[in-house]
Amino acid sequence: MKYKLTSEQIASKVAGETVILNHNKGAYYGLDEVGVLVWDSLEKGPQTIDELCAAVLAEYDVEEAECKSDVDDLLKDLISERLVEITE
Repeated sequence: MKYKLTSEQIASKVAGETVILNHNKGAYYGLDEVGVLVWDSLEKGPQTIDELCAAVLAEYDVEEAECKSDVDDLLKDLISERLVEITE
């Protein structure tokens, strides 16, 4: 299973943070450092959770199980806000 950004959003970097606008809802979202890393990876194209965790593990000292859990939670949040979707 891969994840990709939806067409319902537009993102911009502002002062080192990524700010996302869901233009259908008119709502803005901000991401922390790890969220930005995941988002930047998704901007390159569809990614699996393992690929996203590999990017996080390369930058941060975190246990793999905790990484997968945290990235999974982030993806669920982004999916619920229609900023990310599941693709084949």
